Amino acid sequence: MSLAALLIPLFATIFVGAGARALKLFDAEDARRMSRFVFMIAMPFAGFNFMRVNTLNGDIFIGLAAGYVAGLVIASVAAFLVSRAALGLSIRESGAAVFATTCGNAIFLGIPIATSVEGWAAPFLILVLFEGTLVFATGTALMTWPEGDDTGATGLRTIIRTLRQAIFRALRNPIVIGTLLGLAAALIDAPVPDPFASLFDFLARTAGPLGLFILGLSAADLFLQRQVSNVKGAALLLPIKLALFPAVTAAFVWLFTGDGTATIVAALFTGLPPAVSSIVLASVYRQWIGGVSAVVTVGTVVGLVTLAGYLLVTIPS
Repeated sequence: MSLAALLIPLFATIFVGAGARALKLFDAEDARRMSRFVFMIAMPFAGFNFMRVNTLNGDIFIGLAAGYVAGLVIASVAAFLVSRAALGLSIRESGAAVFATTCGNAIFLGIPIATSVEGWAAPFLILVLFEGTLVFATGTALMTWPEGDDTGATGLRTIIRTLRQAIFRALRNPIVIGTLLGLAAALIDAPVPDPFASLFDFLARTAGPLGLFILGLSAADLFLQRQVSNVKGAALLLPIKLALFPAVTAAFVWLFTGDGTATIVAALFTGLPPAVSSIVLASVYRQWIGGVSAVVTVGTVVGLVTLAGYLLVTIPS
């Protein structure tokens, strides 16, 4: 697929969503309801379907996972230290910053790209699985860190309980469940009757266009509400999200696998703009909402530019 054939429908759908919000055809509540459909229905089916029909070499899987985890640890620690030292945030607030810095817009933006390029879908979905567990678990654990102990000197039992609860919440993520079921179906070569395969494919195809439309709605809504209240936070955290994280992860994946496709996909995945769900999670736990909104708002604009540049280099025109 040529770069123009990939980018024009992708960016056009985002702009249609933004225009619909600017014209007040849809509002924030409409975006939330459509997001719920994508998150609870379309993407779990997409994850199942993509993993069921795509295979990934076992050695590459291990190297890809190890490279991503190594990059995630470095990016998370960097974001946490910057949040604490330069922004003066509490542990809970830093958890929101870490989540916004390490959670990319894989669902609404990344999957439509990955599924359009041959060979990218399987490694991308594997990374979605890891992000859906590790990033959500880490962010949730930090944002629910026991109160009254901002130094981190908390009892071991309390820390273990907090981490366990965060992991359980992450594993209940519908997208994680759908992707795991698809991976299991692929491993045991489970047959799926044609009518059901058609149903899964039909629902999966709704996820990409609707997700991109929602991304445009959400981005326009952020600008209309002028949710850019912490430009300093965005300026400090976005270089980690859009430069350090993808560069380090790609380097580790290449070191562990020597596979060009896995390396390209790892850089794409970790270099995506910050996820709108970061604002949702920060709002749920009431942690650094204004700062996260700024990271997502500015990061969406800057990230789309860096993403286009990255695809220009990696996809023949």
